[in-house]
Amino acid sequence: MINVDKLGVFLSSINTFFAQIDGSPVALDTPYLNNNTSAVGYDYSGIIKISGPLEGCVYVSAPSNMLREVIKVMGEPDSSMTMMKDLLGEMANTISGNARTEFGADFIIAPPKIVDGAPSIAYLPRDRHSYITPFSWRGYNAVIGIYIA
Repeated sequence: MINVDKLGVFLSSINTFFAQIDGSPVALDTPYLNNNTSAVGYDYSGIIKISGPLEGCVYVSAPSNMLREVIKVMGEPDSSMTMMKDLLGEMANTISGNARTEFGADFIIAPPKIVDGAPSIAYLPRDRHSYITPFSWRGYNAVIGIYIA
């Protein structure tokens, strides 16, 4: 399991993502360890598989209404399902891409995979745990999940 001190790189990335959109602050809640038998998530999750010396995944899960609000604030008139999923993929990519600066070039990230609801056992082994960090932006709640072994 990844050292909890290393979570900061993922969390600062979500702040950076939203700061670029409109400067509204992101409120990060306390990270906690969650048993993967009950994965935490909202309407959609953007998942990035990680390989190299570290293996696992990083995901961002958000409700549809939050994704629509982000799209609106960005000035994008299209708030279709496709656009919401693209946005979530971009968020997940930003978070894990910035982590490469902390973990180095051997930290290999796959293109984002968007799923309905929380990530499945294909991404989160049930006999392990993930770090979950709830966050909110403009009153909308979402989570960052990190499972790295």
